[in-house]
Amino acid sequence: MLQYLNRLDHKLFEFIQSNLRTDFWDPFFLAFRDKYCWIPLYIFLISWIFFSYGKSAWKVIAVSLVLITITDQLNSAVIKKQFKRDRPCMEIYFKDQFTPLINCSGGYSFPSSHATNHMALATLLFFTCFSRMKKWRYLLLFWAVLVGWSQVYIGVHFPLDVLAGWMEGFVIGYLLFLGMKHLLKWEEEKFNMTTDG
Repeated sequence: MLQYLNRLDHKLFEFIQSNLRTDFWDPFFLAFRDKYCWIPLYIFLISWIFFSYGKSAWKVIAVSLVLITITDQLNSAVIKKQFKRDRPCMEIYFKDQFTPLINCSGGYSFPSSHATNHMALATLLFFTCFSRMKKWRYLLLFWAVLVGWSQVYIGVHFPLDVLAGWMEGFVIGYLLFLGMKHLLKWEEEKFNMTTDG
């Protein structure tokens, strides 16, 4: 089963690199996976949180920082070292056929930390800011998907790395949201936090 998934993952990566990469989209996805590209978005989100929650905004910011620390360390120090999956650029077959759009690090590939971190943060904010952002909150999930997809597009991760990262990030983000409600005893009416809808 694992061998079948690995072959399917490789074929999908090869299809993406051979058929979906274009000179037009290259600069866009290079920017999407660059953390500095999203600084304006981070500033906007932080400003919006303080505007919406006032003195209690530090709770959202603090939990968000804890969340990123958990997901990043869990991937780097535990999961990646257990699976030890090479990045596409380190596999003999792919490194001779495809050139990633950025310098490929020698770190392990599974799961994608970019995908995990961004999906975890998007999920936390998606549920925390449920009624205040309304339909706009779905853009957070779209943002996380876009960042994850860019990892495959530029050639530094396999699709399964990103899919696993998205799933991991969603679960951790949701669990931390539930823990935040319980431990910080946030008032439902004041913060409009709900798991419905």
